[in-house]
Amino acid sequence: MAATRERVAAAREQERKAAKRRSAIIFGASGVAVLALVAGLTAVVMSSSDDKKSNGDSVVADVKSKDAKTNIQGVTSWTAAQGHISKPQQITYKQTPPVGGEHDPAWQTCGIYNAPIDNRNGVHSLEHGTVWITYRPGLPADQLDLLKTKVKGKTYMMLTPYDGLETPLTATAWGHQLKLDSATDPRLDQFITQYKEGKDTPEPGSPCTGGVGKPSE
Repeated sequence: MAATRERVAAAREQERKAAKRRSAIIFGASGVAVLALVAGLTAVVMSSSDDKKSNGDSVVADVKSKDAKTNIQGVTSWTAAQGHISKPQQITYKQTPPVGGEHDPAWQTCGIYNAPIDNRNGVHSLEHGTVWITYRPGLPADQLDLLKTKVKGKTYMMLTPYDGLETPLTATAWGHQLKLDSATDPRLDQFITQYKEGKDTPEPGSPCTGGVGKPSE
């Protein structure tokens, strides 16, 4: 009798262990299925997001308008995403010139240029705290000379011609922009003072030398 009871107990113990193993397998399979479902949904959401952001070989820079308090009349502000997009993929900027967003891995060396530069490199310089002054080609010589005095020999300053500006010249920092009719407008100096290496600079202390491009002067 004792031997019989021992065999019954052993059989029950084996059955209990087998049942436990089956439960573990079932729950494990269920967990894998749930993870697969979550991964699938995540992929769909990310794909949808990428579709909204990308258009073939062009990426639309992620820049959104915002309300920002400033004592400089006429300044418009945005929040801008960061991120590097390598060539040959193109980036579409909705602002002219751009105020931030995804950009090229290489920044533009600061200084004075007599020809337009690549937006993607210019935006990277903004990320480092640069104020980028752009002007319409054909700007009167006295106006251009005045702009050059604000940039030549200065750190984190860049001056370039730019086609398609709404006004004769524009001052741009990361997330901020001021459109101007004249280089003598006192708001230009105010803008430079407030926004060059300002508090909204995403990467303060990063260089504006040693990048791409060679300034004309």
